[in-house]
Amino acid sequence: MMLLNKSAARSVACRSTATTVAPAKVADTKKWMPINLTKNNLVGAQGGETTRNIDGEVYYVSYDAAKDDVIVINRRLGVRYPAAIDDQNRVRINTEAPKPAAVAGFSPDAFRPVLKGDSEGAEVINGRVAMVGFLGIAATELLTGASALSQLGSSTGAAAAAAAGLLTLAASIAPAVAGRVPAGQVVASDSGSFEDGPLPYFWTPLAEKINGRVAMVGTLGLILTEQFLRGGAALL
Repeated sequence: MMLLNKSAARSVACRSTATTVAPAKVADTKKWMPINLTKNNLVGAQGGETTRNIDGEVYYVSYDAAKDDVIVINRRLGVRYPAAIDDQNRVRINTEAPKPAAVAGFSPDAFRPVLKGDSEGAEVINGRVAMVGFLGIAATELLTGASALSQLGSSTGAAAAAAAGLLTLAASIAPAVAGRVPAGQVVASDSGSFEDGPLPYFWTPLAEKINGRVAMVGTLGLILTEQFLRGGAALL
């Protein structure tokens, strides 16, 4: 028969420490911009979808019944605004906190952050053009013996280079034009996160950017080498 130690049999009092969690900060929707539309009118008379023109800016408004959510999108800018219903049943939007939204079609204003000269996206697209161009120049040189500069100096070569650049640009922005991704995110950022999958180790945005830089420097180096070291002769 097992004997129990009286001291061991004593009950042990467990104390719990209450932790107070500060409530999340609630946005003051009264300061958001009203768009002259009530939720009842949107759901009822408008059939869940309408537009509002405010100071020359067109807002596309729709209602998601499954989520009981009002969606307000500016297609020109390619952004979605946080929306809320105030105490008078009016739709208000926060114009100070827009988020990128996938919108079908091409809008210069939506793509400007990606295509402007000093943007991260412009460098990536230029790198893609350089990679395609270097491959085309090298292949043509091997087949015909024509140097890089002579290829680019001919009407056929210049047209081919322009076509390759335009096609590469079109392919790069095609997912956004089709409405699959927001225009501002059509080129992945090397500082972006990967919430829906594991972190890539090989095919990363940074690797693509570095490869593009190598291709740009390599194309320039090929032209200079042929012109100054070989007197314009192809490197065969």
